Amino acid sequence: MGKASHRMTEGSIPGHLIRYSIPAILGDLFQVTYNTVDSVIVGKYAGAAALAAVGIASPLMSVAMFLIIGMSIGASVLLSEFYGAGDMRSLRRQFSTTLAMGFVTSAAIALAMFALTVPLLRLCRTPEEILADTAGYLRIVALGMIVTSLYNMLAAASKAIGDTLTPLICMVAGSLLNVGLDYWFVAGMGRGVNGAAFATVISQGAAALLCAALLYRNEKLLFVGDGGFCVDRSLLKRTLRFSLPTALQQAGVYVGKLLVQSAVNPLGVNAIAAFNAVNRIDDYALIPERDIANGETALVAQNHGAKRADRMREGLRATALLEVGYGVVVSLCVFAFAEKLMGLFVAPEETEVIRLGTRYLRLMGFFYFMPGITNGLQGYMRAIGRMNLTMIVTYSQMFTRALFTFLLIGSMGLDAVPLACAAGWVMMTVWEVALMIRWSRDGRLYRL
Repeated sequence: MGKASHRMTEGSIPGHLIRYSIPAILGDLFQVTYNTVDSVIVGKYAGAAALAAVGIASPLMSVAMFLIIGMSIGASVLLSEFYGAGDMRSLRRQFSTTLAMGFVTSAAIALAMFALTVPLLRLCRTPEEILADTAGYLRIVALGMIVTSLYNMLAAASKAIGDTLTPLICMVAGSLLNVGLDYWFVAGMGRGVNGAAFATVISQGAAALLCAALLYRNEKLLFVGDGGFCVDRSLLKRTLRFSLPTALQQAGVYVGKLLVQSAVNPLGVNAIAAFNAVNRIDDYALIPERDIANGETALVAQNHGAKRADRMREGLRATALLEVGYGVVVSLCVFAFAEKLMGLFVAPEETEVIRLGTRYLRLMGFFYFMPGITNGLQGYMRAIGRMNLTMIVTYSQMFTRALFTFLLIGSMGLDAVPLACAAGWVMMTVWEVALMIRWSRDGRLYRL
């Protein structure tokens, strides 16, 4: 048994969830903080045009990244099931099949990004003076999609067997290397946005190699033993059935955010600045809820593989308590410190931005517990293989949010956005709770 992996089929369920979630939360918070520092370096040493180029490239890059991350989430459910069942032969075959799938899909995404870069940027109405820089940045990052995919697939496999420490170590090491390379390429060598892109690709490659080395040293069960390192066609079909809906779901979430952004843009610079500042705060506030739900997915999937319906039931209950408890605490904190939080992102003289953002945050403060509920329910649905359903519910939530934003923003201004978020979360919660109640009555909720 590996040093960092652990079975969630026995022992304290809340303990497993906390042990899984803390390194994952720290890693994601570190990544959000690093992304902010990365932007600061580019803006300070390459200028406003370079910062604008990276900013325009980010949404397109994020959609591609979320496709890869979504596929890794889907594959990790199957890895958790085999690990929980103690089927090491199938676990190894699933692991090698997952890596092969990631290689092929990331190569296809990279080629599409490389070929469509300029048309996509023109569709986004990129200013001509920064079009070349933005295209160069995107093409370099596209060439690195394969190593990005490799890291995400390795990290997903590590988390599937209960090891969230290895991905944390690799993410921190890769992020620190990225910052150092940014200074070297951008500040020292004056390579501008291309230097920032090369720093990103090199650091992601280093993180993937480090992750592979640590997994091979600590979790040889993934690499060595009966079953071999091969691509299993039957497992590939099942993996795609799990992975494609989660990939589309992850990408759809970001597309929904872009729709809301397009509704906010006509409100003017102050509203846009307030909206983007609150989005940064959202990232910090909502990351723990997502990672707790990911921990639930691994726990329930392992126990599903081990045929432990009692622990699946207890995992759902423990996750609900953790999610709601955290949501209430973060809601109170955001409501109480809204003005101070806005002050972290804008200068004190930007009084209108602070006023708009503070009001926005305090409205959001009433609702932060709701995505905790929906994340917890979706974490369970993913674990039992209901990927298509989670995708449909998520798309419905994003459509509801965008629709209410467009309908209300003309009369309510920026206040429409948090209320639209609440409408989407309410719809999502009611739908998911109704499904859970029906499955429980039909005996399908804990079916093995």
